[in-house]
Amino acid sequence: MTTPDPSAAHGAHLVGSVPLASAEAVFQAVAGAIGDRLRRIPDGETGPRADWIVWQLPVFTSQAAFEVVPPAPNSWRPLPRVRLEDGARPERVRFEALGYAEAAVASYRVFARLKRDGLVPVGCRFQVCLPTPLAPISAFVVPEHQAALEPIYEARLLEELQVVLDEVPHDQLAVQWDTNFEFGMLEGVFPVWFEDVKGGILERLLRISRRVPPDIELGYHFCYGDVQHRHFKEPGDAGRLVEVANALTASLGRPLHWIHLPVPRGRDDEAYYAPLAELRLRPETELYLGLVHHTDGVEGTRRRLTVAQRFVSGFGIATECGWGRRPPATIPALLRIHRELSAPVHQRGGARRRLTWPAGFERVPDDDWTRQPVDTFGLRYDTVENHGWYRNLDPTVEDLARHLGEGQLLIDYSGGTGILLDRLKLRIFDRQVGVLIADSSPKFLRVALDKFRDDERVAFRLLRWLKEQNRLAYVEEVLGPELVARGVDAIASTNAIHLYLDLPQTVASWARVLRPGGRVFVQSGNIRNPQAGPREWILDETVWAIHEVAVGLVRNDPRYAAYRPLLDDEARMRAHLAHRDRVFLPVRPLEYYVRCLEVAGFRVADVTARTIEARVDDWFEFLGAYHEAVLGWVGGSVKVDGRAPTDDAMRDRLALIRHAMDTLFGGRPAFQCCWTYVNAVRPGAAPASAGHA
Repeated sequence: MTTPDPSAAHGAHLVGSVPLASAEAVFQAVAGAIGDRLRRIPDGETGPRADWIVWQLPVFTSQAAFEVVPPAPNSWRPLPRVRLEDGARPERVRFEALGYAEAAVASYRVFARLKRDGLVPVGCRFQVCLPTPLAPISAFVVPEHQAALEPIYEARLLEELQVVLDEVPHDQLAVQWDTNFEFGMLEGVFPVWFEDVKGGILERLLRISRRVPPDIELGYHFCYGDVQHRHFKEPGDAGRLVEVANALTASLGRPLHWIHLPVPRGRDDEAYYAPLAELRLRPETELYLGLVHHTDGVEGTRRRLTVAQRFVSGFGIATECGWGRRPPATIPALLRIHRELSAPVHQRGGARRRLTWPAGFERVPDDDWTRQPVDTFGLRYDTVENHGWYRNLDPTVEDLARHLGEGQLLIDYSGGTGILLDRLKLRIFDRQVGVLIADSSPKFLRVALDKFRDDERVAFRLLRWLKEQNRLAYVEEVLGPELVARGVDAIASTNAIHLYLDLPQTVASWARVLRPGGRVFVQSGNIRNPQAGPREWILDETVWAIHEVAVGLVRNDPRYAAYRPLLDDEARMRAHLAHRDRVFLPVRPLEYYVRCLEVAGFRVADVTARTIEARVDDWFEFLGAYHEAVLGWVGGSVKVDGRAPTDDAMRDRLALIRHAMDTLFGGRPAFQCCWTYVNAVRPGAAPASAGHA
């Protein structure tokens, strides 16, 4: 066992930008080199974001109300500025997308995937670095218009922050405010549009920081600028940095998780570091000092580290500023300096026992369906998770992530191709939770098996149709005695419960395998919920509406005249509509589902409704897989007419479905749906410890 170096810094911190090709390249390079030193990893602010706020300049210059003017004389960085056109009213200025939210959400998806795959340490959070709103206003707006435009830009940046808060799980997120121009103002370098400089800066930092919920980690990067590795002013010592850090600590009113302070390369004298002894940080606040400089490497960094440790202890190391303006070739050396002079930090998710299933339980059963080739229809269905309306899974994923602990077992009932599990693995990462996918479609299960066969945490069961009893097998009939004896901790049914014809019996079977205290999570966009808004559709009822619109189009549009006689064949039309209603079942009210759960012995814990936006293109693609049920009367179908449609009839059918949808939704690209979520509990005390399966 290696003895820790007592002189090593306590971990490391990355300020933000890293000059690599993509967020994925940054995550992999950084995690591979110093992942055990980091509590958070930024996406590197790659591409246009590499030069900090400069990428925001077009946000200002593209405004019709602004006039672009030359840089200020003797400006620290000669960038153009904007001013309001004569007669323009600031209250009419509206900043559109700034790009921060879009970049963060896209990068988090990459981060989550790499974390799921074990390439990012499980204890690392995703770090989003944002400039304080004051910075772009100070940099790009002439002084006489800064006061008028600051609140408008700030409001827009906070809207983007809210998008990030909504999209990224809070227990995976850390937010850093890059605080640069504030120190230029305190040092008298930059003009100020408010009278009380120190008070105004503190008030602004507190205001924006309180918009970050307390369950999200929050930190600050204090900066004296880094243009061609020059500061806008050389600080005499760390006193002003300490003063602002202490003021924030005393006034914030929420946890402050880290503060990063810069250290000039040439400062290895005690005078610079002496004010650090006056830091009054809370116990939860990590301190990172920007001691690392590429130009003097390990020795220079160690020299500064040694002096700093005379005045403060327990801190980590970092560079002074981001790396985005550095040559990419310098990055390996910078990472080596961080690794050599810092110690690993303790992170959640250390060594874990692997999940084990009960003795005698076969994770992959020896059934015929497991040996069949993967079906193209199953593969096509699996792509539905790419549709925007499948964000309906997100609340259920969050509920499962909140309730499932190490060693617990979940049944993904009607789990199909494993779409829910795909999402869940991007949320719980390496948590040792067992998931059994149960479904009545061997085609869908075969796709799931192809995806998860090698994951020892995933099992599979086919819910066979029992012809003599005219029902699907109940869940306890397919689990096997070993798993029934153990019991399961949760059951999820997503986008399927509305399809269960024998719902009371199905729910009762869930109760027979669920442990006391176990939970049921069900949701569907096809439940008639009194909480639904007036503009919100029940998803499958669009199919009925498409039929009605299509009938009108056939009667009136000459392109579909060949199908008009079919509308007068009442018996045939009734047969096709009956087939449709077997695929897209009539909608049942919310109270029916609640009553079934309660009769089965469950206590309904909560019922919620959410608005989910569905894109017309996505819904058309989905309905295209079920075209026989939607408009099978156009051209006929094997199940109703005993013959398949011709190729021309198939093209007409799909064209008519799309035409009807465009008419129904008025050419709009999307429509709103109401999704209902019902969470229930099996009464009784949960086991004291879930243990392993």
